[in-house]
Amino acid sequence: MTKPNLLLVSATELESGTIQSELGGGKTVQHASKTVIVGDLCGWQCTLIHTGIGAVNAAHALTCQLERQTPALVIQFGIGGAYVPTGIPIRSVVLATEEVYGDVGVVTPEGWKPADEIGIPLVGGDPPHFNRFPLNPQLVSTAAEICGASCGVFVTVSQCSGLQAVGDALHTRFNALCESMEGAAAAHICTLYDVPFLEVRGISNLVEDRDPTRWDIPGASETAQSALIQIISDTKMLCNV
Repeated sequence: MTKPNLLLVSATELESGTIQSELGGGKTVQHASKTVIVGDLCGWQCTLIHTGIGAVNAAHALTCQLERQTPALVIQFGIGGAYVPTGIPIRSVVLATEEVYGDVGVVTPEGWKPADEIGIPLVGGDPPHFNRFPLNPQLVSTAAEICGASCGVFVTVSQCSGLQAVGDALHTRFNALCESMEGAAAAHICTLYDVPFLEVRGISNLVEDRDPTRWDIPGASETAQSALIQIISDTKMLCNV
């Protein structure tokens, strides 16, 4: 039986150390300035890409890889900051039900408006996509059942929120759980290529007034990777891709 092909996407090597060590027969190459590692993991043929941080890096790396292969599933994993009103603690695992560009829109005298106000979608179709990129609900619910994650809207920002007031406003605007710098770009590219997409993050910090002494990046990275391994080890995931 042919193993399904899985594309794993991580912004940095710091967020993927466990996955790298578990990849059987891993072979490392450089493609379009990105590090790409190919091997076997939990019964899947895996390609792991380190994209670099930010939406442009994520979109570039993912596009380059999807032009070379069509995977059964793309999973982005890494760390994120949880909005304080959600009550989600550090080192929790969370899954995206929807990815949102938090700073694509219009500032008007009446306040901020989403990109719908411009009237030109980022991705056309029925329905068109403006700020928001919903993920497959069955895929998300199956993965959440496997790893026990909280699920909800994720926000992607170019400017990390280092003030609680800013984070609270984004939480209220989008009813969101957390933020990162890459997720909406990955969801956007997967929508364009019509490839199934999941996003798994460990919470490294709360979006409060910036205090790095309260962060746990290593712990959050391990949380996300452990959840990822749980998800792809379960046969239920194979039945959903």
